[in-house]
Amino acid sequence: MTKEDEILLAAEEEFFSNGYDATSTATIARRAGVTHAMVNYYFKNKELLFKQVLDNNVYSLIQQLKHLMQSNKNLADVITDVACTIFDIFDKKRRLPFLLCDISRTHPEFFSPYSEYFDKLFFESMELHQKFLKQRYEAGDIPDCSMRDMYRTIVTLSTAPYLALHFIQNVVGFTKERTEEFLANSRAEMIRLLQARYTVAR
Repeated sequence: MTKEDEILLAAEEEFFSNGYDATSTATIARRAGVTHAMVNYYFKNKELLFKQVLDNNVYSLIQQLKHLMQSNKNLADVITDVACTIFDIFDKKRRLPFLLCDISRTHPEFFSPYSEYFDKLFFESMELHQKFLKQRYEAGDIPDCSMRDMYRTIVTLSTAPYLALHFIQNVVGFTKERTEEFLANSRAEMIRLLQARYTVAR
C-alpha cells in the first residue's frame, strides 16, 4: 500500500467516525502515521481529500447498481437485488449511511457531481421497466406505484437498519450478537417485503 493509499484509508476512517466537519487533516495525518505536510502534498486540502473518499464509495456503488438495474430479470428480483446490494455495501461500511445523511444535510453540494450519473441510471432503468410496471398494474398483478416509488422504498429499507444502530446499541442496549441478529433479520424482512409487494401474481 502506498502512502497515498494509507492516507485515503485513514481519511475514510476519520470521516466515517467523525463526519466531515469534525475531521481535520491533522487527525487524518496522525491516524495514517504521516506528517501533516504529506497529507497536503497528496491532496492539497480536506475538501479534495473528502471528495476522493466520496468518489471511491459512490462510484463503486453506481457501477454495481448499473449492472443490476439494467437487467432483464423480473422486476421483483431486480428490485430485491438492488436493495440487497445497497444493504450489503452498508454492512461492510456501517458508518457510510451516517456520513451520507450528514453530508446531504450539511454539504449537499458534495453530491452535485453524482447527480448526472444517478439521473442517467434512474431514467435508463425507468425506461426499461416502466412499461412492464404499467401493464402489470393494469392487469391487477401488482399495486399502483412508479419506479420512483420503488427506489424510495429500496433506499428506505436498505438504509434504515444502519441508521438505527446507535439507538439499538446505546439506548436499547443490544449486544454485538443481538445487533448482528437484528441486521440479518432486517435484511430477510426487506427481501420478504419487496418480493411480496412486487412479484407478479400468477
